[in-house]
Amino acid sequence: MVKISIIVPVYNVENYICGCLDSLIRQSLKEIEIICINDGSQDKCHEIIQKYAKEDDRIITITFPENKGTLCARTQGVAEANGQYLMFVDSDDFLDCQACERLYLLMEKEQTDVIHFGTALHSGSNVSAEMIKWVTHFLTPYSGKLEGDNLLNFCFLQEKFDFNITNKIWKREICSAAFSKVQPQRLVASEDRYLFFLMAYYAKSYRGITDKFYHYNLGIGVTGGDLLTVEQFEKRCSGASASALVADFLESEHAAEQYEAIATQFANQILWDCADCWFHKLTKSDSVKGFQILSKYFSPDAIVGALARLHFEQVKTIVKRTGIEVGSNTAIYCRYLGNQDLNHILPQIIALLKSQGSAVTIYTDENQKDILDTSETFLKEVVYLPDSINASWDLYEQRAKIFYNMLKEKEIKVLFYASPASHVADYDMLLAAMSNITAIPINIESSPDNSGKVPERPIVSMEELSSPAIMFRCFVRACLHKIYRRK
Repeated sequence: MVKISIIVPVYNVENYICGCLDSLIRQSLKEIEIICINDGSQDKCHEIIQKYAKEDDRIITITFPENKGTLCARTQGVAEANGQYLMFVDSDDFLDCQACERLYLLMEKEQTDVIHFGTALHSGSNVSAEMIKWVTHFLTPYSGKLEGDNLLNFCFLQEKFDFNITNKIWKREICSAAFSKVQPQRLVASEDRYLFFLMAYYAKSYRGITDKFYHYNLGIGVTGGDLLTVEQFEKRCSGASASALVADFLESEHAAEQYEAIATQFANQILWDCADCWFHKLTKSDSVKGFQILSKYFSPDAIVGALARLHFEQVKTIVKRTGIEVGSNTAIYCRYLGNQDLNHILPQIIALLKSQGSAVTIYTDENQKDILDTSETFLKEVVYLPDSINASWDLYEQRAKIFYNMLKEKEIKVLFYASPASHVADYDMLLAAMSNITAIPINIESSPDNSGKVPERPIVSMEELSSPAIMFRCFVRACLHKIYRRK
C-alpha cells in the first residue's frame, strides 16, 4: 500500500534534480511513490530521471513532449497518485529524510486534512539578510489546530499561515476534489496561491507544526533574489490571471458572495506583491520597462491605489521611475470659481502639480470674469472660455475652436476637468483626447441651485477633497493614462 505520493514537476533543473531525488529515495518511510513529471525539459533532466527510475521502481515517470507548465504537471501527478496522502516537492528543493515517516504518523494520529510544517532556507549570494528574514516569517506555520469552514479566512484575511502547497501534506481526497476543479491554464506565478485556494476550500481542518521538513533553495526561479530581471518580473505579474480563475471557481460553486472579501484580498495580495516588486526589485534601468509590464496586467486605478498604499510618500520617486513625461504644462478647467471652498482646494492641487515640475493653467467660463476675486494669487492668470451654459449644438463650435487653440498655445499635456457634470464635459474631454491631451475628470466644483446662486459647499466633502491621497491618485492616474493611450 502506498502511504504517500510525492509529486515532482521537473523543468530544466539539471543542477538540482539529483539532490531532490536523492532526498526522496532515501526517505525512512519506504511505502511511498515518487511521481516525476518531466515538463518538456530541454536539458539533461530526462536522462537523469530515467536513470533514477531504473534503480528505484517507486519512481513513476511521466513525460510531456513540450512544456505545459507546473499547473498541468501537478494536475497529471494528482490523477496518477495512489497514496493515502499527497505531498508536492519542487524539483529544485528537497525533503528531510525523516519527513515522510514523521508526517505520515502524525496524519494518522491527528486525522486532519492538512499538516503544515516548517521550512529550512538555503539562500544564495543574491539574497539579502532582510529577504531571508521576511521569507522565514512568511513560511512559518501557525502552531496549532484550526477547524471549520474558515481555512481560507485564516490564510488570506488573517494571514495566520502561507499559501504554499509544498510545505504541507494533504489528504488525497482533498487534492482530488480541488484538482478536479483546476482550469487547464498556464500559470507561471501565483500557481500555489490558486491551488491552495481550491484545496483550502475543501479542507476543514489544519494542523501546524514547527519541525522543518522542507528545504527551500531561495533565490531560484520566478521568486528570484533581491533583484528581478524584466523577464522574471513579467512572469510574476502574469500571476494576476489567478484572480480570474478563483472568481470563476467561486461562481461555479455558487459561493462568490460568501467568499467575496477573501477573493478580493486574494487579488489584492497579487497586485501589492507586484507593485512592491516593481518599486524594490527592479534596477533603475529596468523601471520604465517594468512599469509598462505592470500596466499591462493591472488597471490604472489598481496600480495607483497599490502604490499609494505601499509607498505614499515616495510619489516623486514613483513618477520618475515610470519614465512617463508628465509634461511641464497642466491645466485645470472649472466653470465655477471663486467660492470659498474652491479657494482652499485649488491651491493645494496646484501646489502638488507644481511640486512635480508642472506649470499650471486654470480655465473657466467668461461669465465668471466679473465675480472672481483676482487678488487671490492663483486666480491672477485665469484663461476664459466661451460660456459652457450657452454652448449647445452649433454654438459649441466657437467654444471648441477657442478651447482647442488655447490648449495648443499653452502646450497642455494633462487636463484635470473639474466640472464633469457640465453638459459639455464629454465634448470638452473628447476635444482634449483628440489633441493628444490626457483628460482626467475630478469633481471639486459646486453648481448653482435653481435661483442661480452657487451653494457655499461643494458637491464632495472638504475632508475628501483636501486629502493628499485624492490628489495623489488624480495626478498619478494622469500619468498612467498616457501609457494606455500610447497603446
